Amino acid sequence: MGMAYRLSAELAAHTDDVRGIAAQGSDMVVTVSRDGTGRIWRRAGGGGFAEDSVLAGHTGFVSSVAVLPATDEHPEGLVATGGMDATICVWDPRRTGEPVARLRGHQQNVCALAAGSDGRTLVSGSWDKTARVWDVGGQCTHTLAGHAQAVWGVLLLDARTVVTASADRLVRCWQDGRLTQTLEGHTDCVRALAAVDASRVASAANDGTVRVWDVGAGTCTRVLRGHTSLVYAVAGSAGVLASGGEDRTVRVWRDAREEAHTIVVPATSVWSVCVLANGDVACGTSDGRARVFTRDAARLAPEPQRALLAQQNASFAMSAQAMGHVDLAGLPGPERLAERADRDEQVVMVREGARVLAYQWTDGAWARVGEVSDAAASTQKREFEGKMYDYVFDVDIREGAPPLKLPFDATDNPYAAAQRFLERHALSLEHLDTVADFIVKNSGGVALGAAQQPAAGDPFTGGSRYVPAQQPAQQPSSADPFTGASRYTPAAAAYSPPAEYVVGRQGNGRAIVAKLVEFNALLGPGAAALSSDDIGHVRELETLGSGSPPPAVSAAACAALLRAALGWPADRRFPALDLLRLALAASPSHVLAARVDGRDLVACVAEAAGLYTVFAQPMTRADEINAMMGVRALANAFADAAGVDMVWAARKPLLDALDGSWAVAINKSLVVALSNLYLNLAIAATAKNDDDQALGILSAASRFLDHTDNADAQLRLVNVFGVLAAKFQLCRDSARVLGDETIVILGIQGQTEAVKKAAKEVGAFLSA
Repeated sequence: MGMAYRLSAELAAHTDDVRGIAAQGSDMVVTVSRDGTGRIWRRAGGGGFAEDSVLAGHTGFVSSVAVLPATDEHPEGLVATGGMDATICVWDPRRTGEPVARLRGHQQNVCALAAGSDGRTLVSGSWDKTARVWDVGGQCTHTLAGHAQAVWGVLLLDARTVVTASADRLVRCWQDGRLTQTLEGHTDCVRALAAVDASRVASAANDGTVRVWDVGAGTCTRVLRGHTSLVYAVAGSAGVLASGGEDRTVRVWRDAREEAHTIVVPATSVWSVCVLANGDVACGTSDGRARVFTRDAARLAPEPQRALLAQQNASFAMSAQAMGHVDLAGLPGPERLAERADRDEQVVMVREGARVLAYQWTDGAWARVGEVSDAAASTQKREFEGKMYDYVFDVDIREGAPPLKLPFDATDNPYAAAQRFLERHALSLEHLDTVADFIVKNSGGVALGAAQQPAAGDPFTGGSRYVPAQQPAQQPSSADPFTGASRYTPAAAAYSPPAEYVVGRQGNGRAIVAKLVEFNALLGPGAAALSSDDIGHVRELETLGSGSPPPAVSAAACAALLRAALGWPADRRFPALDLLRLALAASPSHVLAARVDGRDLVACVAEAAGLYTVFAQPMTRADEINAMMGVRALANAFADAAGVDMVWAARKPLLDALDGSWAVAINKSLVVALSNLYLNLAIAATAKNDDDQALGILSAASRFLDHTDNADAQLRLVNVFGVLAAKFQLCRDSARVLGDETIVILGIQGQTEAVKKAAKEVGAFLSA
């Protein structure tokens, strides 16, 4: 088999997961990250690479990357990056100050990109369930619609043929924009595609397999098994096919038929892989690193660097779930290490006392590559926010966001726990059945009071991460899971309105701080730029939104953020507003004390976000982003009683300014943010026992509900009706006039089951 793959280079500059990686020839690599940047790396002699330039053009996480071949116009080719901001940026690697083009058309995260051989054609895949074919000059030539869920993988097989892969478990083939073939076989989300040759395609999926397809015949010719968990990436070039996944390995496949090499990395997830023209394999991982591996001794990294990687692998804590279905109780002891491996680079697990260690056969000997940290089921409860639970599940709400915690006791009602979780984090209740089913499956069979490790995990992906946006909610059983009755129908008259304020606590503080620091550097010296001391105070906020204990938010940090929010150009204010939003959720009392020239925090945020003026004129993209961040910050002020009072005191000018905002707001996230603020104001009105103001909020919510077709906003606005009608008879009477017809229609024709359910319950309550 020859030399195994060894470390050639480590590319370390990103501050968050490396989600995409691509290569141009053998001497240029491009990486993109959740830190909001792309980076171009060029060979620096031997096997090493050095950072050449930073691509800073997206307003959120960067999810995908592709490199287009060289043309006469662009002798080094072009680089395309796709992001959570639903845009594609096209870059000339020789001049990276600004993109040469921005491609807009997708409605959600652009999670997949692939380049054509002509240097001008690009195909993209998105969470909006479509793929698009582009001329890099800016024209969308085809929109490929037909998948039922997010399009995670795309491939241009030739000038006319596009292949797409989706969370709906299907691979589809398109020619000249028309569907020609549907390939079925994967049992879970299909995450990535790669060309094997002119007629064969490889697909990677969450079912732990890589499948090879003959596109012309429409058949699966081989299933490649070796990964022990979700497979996120697959790439092919120079006769090499490589894949990577949640089992912290890159697998290299011989002739697309059998596993030839296993590369272990010290990171939980291998998010992306690519193959260089010289046959080297590169991967991007969850530790914020990209690594290049080679079989050529001339390109090996220095021995100390390779030894450090081996040490990092040896000390890495591995999840038992990522190792697949293994009988941990039946594992061999250290005596297994006296035997030779069955094949090169084989990985085995060995029980040594109470520990389970993983070893890989390397250079004729066993080398430790990690410890299985959760091999024995814990008998201890888990703590969350000062309370002990039988379970605390990690929940990924979307790609690019940190996981949330879902606490659950074995004695809880799973549906009640699921509803609390969704409402706490302002997530759509259309996922109620799926989350409840996830809880039931992963907590089943436990003796009361004893904690267990989660079983299969994610109800959408089959892994340990749960992503509500990727798959439709499962249909509820025809039987009530708690009473065994033939059907479960909540009593309409017992409508229970939401009582907790909607506060958005999730975010990536580190990436937001990095963006603010980047914008500050672009301002140059002057009154508007923050000082090095200011930046130091802002850096204290990097752990905001991460789920770890929030930092203390100092007065100096607040002052710096407010200076940036109020004084910077409009298109660069959003990081400061976003950090204020997170700070309000984490440490509201400190932030609410801030003042600028006698103005309180609500007044400052409203001014910085343009809330009193922006909806009276056509909105730019910067206007929409700032308004969204400002409205989210105001909603988060409700995390503290003082914040409730502060927003309530400003309710009249705010409600006047926001009235009709939904008619000019195009950004879906802004529309949802506005509905969250209206719901919080409605709950505050009940707490203040102010039926007069409640009626004004109800009237505005009625106009909003009549106008919007956003399902998440509709859900919150229906609950505004329920909250106010349940508290005030005046509002109940008015609600029957203002919203009865709309609510009845939503109960029948709502876009989601959650909207239908809420509309039916509120409608029944109003008519009771």
